[in-house]
Amino acid sequence: MIKNFIIATTFMASAAVADTTVVNTGSDSGGFNAVMSLVADKLGTNVVQAGNPVIASSYFEAGDVVTMWSTEWPADDTLPKPTIDGDTIVALQVYETILCSRQYTSLADLDGETVKVATWGASAPVSKFLSELGTEVNATFEVVPYDGSGGTTRGYLGGDADTIFTIQKRQAKVEADGTCFAFSADGGLNFAFIDLILAVNASEETVATLRNAVTEMSATEAWQTSFAGTETYVITDDNKADIVAKTNAAIQLNMN
Repeated sequence: MIKNFIIATTFMASAAVADTTVVNTGSDSGGFNAVMSLVADKLGTNVVQAGNPVIASSYFEAGDVVTMWSTEWPADDTLPKPTIDGDTIVALQVYETILCSRQYTSLADLDGETVKVATWGASAPVSKFLSELGTEVNATFEVVPYDGSGGTTRGYLGGDADTIFTIQKRQAKVEADGTCFAFSADGGLNFAFIDLILAVNASEETVATLRNAVTEMSATEAWQTSFAGTETYVITDDNKADIVAKTNAAIQLNMN
């Protein structure tokens, strides 16, 4: 459960964000709300509890909006499609992934192999990713399915499969019996679970101010404890291309 806390900083909301609307597209008790509540506190405003992306979009035309947006949603033609690019992404909140095994120690080892892999069983993006990875490394992945990362880890450690594809948060437990050798965090795997902190119809000054605010918050121990297991990547001039590429890869894996 995400802990409640107050972040005390020296950040002062400028005129650029005085009228920014903070919109939560998720439930009022989930992770999206936790992030948006912290952003609102930082800006000295309140959260609009939209509850879903359709209602959230009714606030977009007014401009200077910041919200959370799932990379799954662009694949759904029934949902609104705000602009997602290097000018509108404030930051990513990411569950990085890993590929680990007690049988293999590198992607090169998979060449020509049929690999039984413990992972999410009901995730079309994961299935698509493993199919693409199999083509890339000349391997065939046979999925041993689980509902979540916890069950996946237990299944792997129980010997249901010799290889596992899961979130990096599970690395320490997995490496009790195996080696992790490929990571999305360094680009070795082209799949991560990504949500966006996104500016919609906002001025350049507002976007820059929001990025500064998230940079300050994400550096705090409180943020890191509350969102343990995720990485927060704020766009800068140096990483913009990489952030956009990472976002687009996640969106494409959710496309049919």
